[in-house]
Amino acid sequence: MKEESLEMFVSKLYDMNKRTVECLDLLQSAFIHNSLKSLDASESKAKETHQTEKSLTQELIEKLKNNPDAFVYVSVPGHLERVGDYLEDIIGCLRTKVKDGILFSDRAISEVTFLMQKIQEVLKNIGDIIMTRNVVLGTYVKESQTEISKSANGFATMHEERLIEGLCTPRASSLFLDIIDAAKGIAWHTKKIAEKLTT
Repeated sequence: MKEESLEMFVSKLYDMNKRTVECLDLLQSAFIHNSLKSLDASESKAKETHQTEKSLTQELIEKLKNNPDAFVYVSVPGHLERVGDYLEDIIGCLRTKVKDGILFSDRAISEVTFLMQKIQEVLKNIGDIIMTRNVVLGTYVKESQTEISKSANGFATMHEERLIEGLCTPRASSLFLDIIDAAKGIAWHTKKIAEKLTT
């Protein structure tokens, strides 16, 4: 197997991750501006991620199975697809929020924005890890997953207190908690990619 074939596959993985970052960019815009147009564009990017996963995994199995250097990448397309699944979960939550005019508190908005920004930062680093397998970046991503998970759990606890105090509605609460859970899921899968490529 020629080395250039592995490089081409790695480049396709990088592009798959790049689309995931673009999906999140559009998602952030949709969240800030309550934009269904941005949600539609974000959903389109998430669907591209699904289609890419199937073809990349098949390509890896068929063309790269005899290249020992390629084995480390086997699980990466699947993890990126799961990130896309979680992004689609957030898209669904935001679509409901926009269509039904559900309002989040300023606190909830700042918490979701914080998590989205952290996830975006991590996903950009995943792109670099795919290309370079940089151990320092891998450590950073793994530490970031811990931080995101801890922050998300703290936000969920504070949110439950706000719900008890009557500061938010049950419908807003359900959407908020679903978004928080999706953020944790994305962070977990990025950690798994970092572990696989930098260990």
